Amino acid sequence: MNESPTKTADAAAEHIVRHFQSKGFAGITEALIIQIRLREGDRAEIEAAFEAAHEKDKSPPVQKYFEIHPFGHYSSFRSFAEAKSAINTDVTMSIRSEIPRLFFDPAPVVAEDPLASGTKYDAILKLRENSDGYAIAILINDPDASFLDYIGTRPGSDWQKIMGEIEIASASLGDEINLH
Repeated sequence: MNESPTKTADAAAEHIVRHFQSKGFAGITEALIIQIRLREGDRAEIEAAFEAAHEKDKSPPVQKYFEIHPFGHYSSFRSFAEAKSAINTDVTMSIRSEIPRLFFDPAPVVAEDPLASGTKYDAILKLRENSDGYAIAILINDPDASFLDYIGTRPGSDWQKIMGEIEIASASLGDEINLH
């Protein structure tokens, strides 16, 4: 998509950031809304190709099977153009490996990269079922820390609890936002 993001999608991205901040994830300051469309293949073929890439320690073949188009953005530290141009480096291998599950599984779906830091995205969320042949996903980022750093700031927290909080926040957000 070569168009600039719509005001509606940008407002939704800002709402997503504010929502997570209000749920205790104050460091989340960026959301990039993307559209994922299937290019070719079925789930079994795609998962086999992704698994084969993983076994060879190669990047998963996202571009072969999926089209990904950014269309909404909010960030306290970079523009949509900057985020869009960095998407290939800022979506980590862990997040890329989850694209088939994100596309094919029913919502809500949450996938994370607990080691992501800086401009790398910490998590990707699918809040609604696919529509018109595509999935809407939201990449979220805490540029100052990884989610593992976040666990250390919350006494008594563990990874399962943190991801449970993300899933609860995502589910309530799915009821609030219509991205179509």
